[in-house]
Amino acid sequence: MYEIAAGVSAEDIGRIALESNEERTIHLNAVIARRLAYVPYRTWVDHLLESAKDRRAQILHDGGYPYVFYATGADIKINFAASEYEEVANLADATRYLVEAWDQS
Repeated sequence: MYEIAAGVSAEDIGRIALESNEERTIHLNAVIARRLAYVPYRTWVDHLLESAKDRRAQILHDGGYPYVFYATGADIKINFAASEYEEVANLADATRYLVEAWDQS
């Protein structure tokens, strides 16, 4: 999970999501402020996929692995609840983060 740099808006993320894979990767790396949490194993991403379907989260990359989501701390915590990592538990519920996730399947 990554903190997004100050001044980067949801509209900025939306524009980046429309770019080609190569450009999107470059620009997403540029908007990351720092890594906040790392879960060292693959997990299901079902909750984040449902969040995207319900428009609470956005899938920025799903054509191959890993998935990249733009999601709230609340949705991230639900998805990774079994990880029991303090860094995940400490994410602010309303703040949006970038999540790079490898599905368990």
